[in-house]
Amino acid sequence: MESPFKADILKGKVAFITGGGSGIGFEISTQFGRHGAAVAIMGRRRHVLDAAAAALRSEGIRAFGFEGDVRKKEDAARVLEEAVKHFGKIDILVNGAAGNFLASPEDLSPNAFRTVIDIDSVGTYTMCHEALKYLKKGEQGKGPATGGLILNISATLHYTAAWYQIHVSAAKAAVDSVTRSLALEWGTDYDIRVNGIAPGPIEDTPGMRKLAPEEMQNKYSEFGPLYKLGEKWDIAMAALYLASDAGKYVNGTTLIVDGGLWLSRPRHISKEEVKKLSRVVEKKSRKSSVGVVTTSKL
Repeated sequence: MESPFKADILKGKVAFITGGGSGIGFEISTQFGRHGAAVAIMGRRRHVLDAAAAALRSEGIRAFGFEGDVRKKEDAARVLEEAVKHFGKIDILVNGAAGNFLASPEDLSPNAFRTVIDIDSVGTYTMCHEALKYLKKGEQGKGPATGGLILNISATLHYTAAWYQIHVSAAKAAVDSVTRSLALEWGTDYDIRVNGIAPGPIEDTPGMRKLAPEEMQNKYSEFGPLYKLGEKWDIAMAALYLASDAGKYVNGTTLIVDGGLWLSRPRHISKEEVKKLSRVVEKKSRKSSVGVVTTSKL
């Protein structure tokens, strides 16, 4: 699908994307690159990084992969420093690295719970903390009144509750809180905008293959308001909006991109049944009104 944005809206920018070698992260990397940005991607698997960076470069995008674990402060500091040496600066940090799997609470060990918190929540904060010195106003490649941008990839699970997702719900609630707090403090002190994106179910992603295998997806899409899964392109377009000048006054917001799924509830009765019940109720109401009028005349 063709992008609605101009091809140069991120010209001259350098984006650093964790989890940028696959799934939603890779699509964001691709679209940022197609719209003018140089792209640094971070991940734990060297072969995935190399393949992703090669694919980006084949499109004429300046791209390089940096191996590291977002849970490790030393990795975060090292990789960010290497990216700045390679590209000269960092303008945009996208925290897309995440861990997920289905598990009921009674079968989920505290260690497994902690692993997801460490990747999603602590990893997001660690990358933000280590990137601050490169993103704040007045740093390399930035004016005295212009800071960078942070985008945190979240979810909608914690807005209500989700079966078998207690670990991710807790982790993403923390990510949203980090987004709001940093938007307030770093927006004020360093002119850094901090926003989030909360994707719904997105087809053809590692997360979707784990959480909703193909045999489940037809049933999964039946209760969504738009009756279809989202595309990675949808999330990347939201990221482009927030990263471009079109989103320059958006700060502290987590943009939900899920087709309205988080609002949905099971349809307990059909539209036809509602019409029938409405007619019955209306008839009873009319009879009741007639009885009241007759009684009042007496």
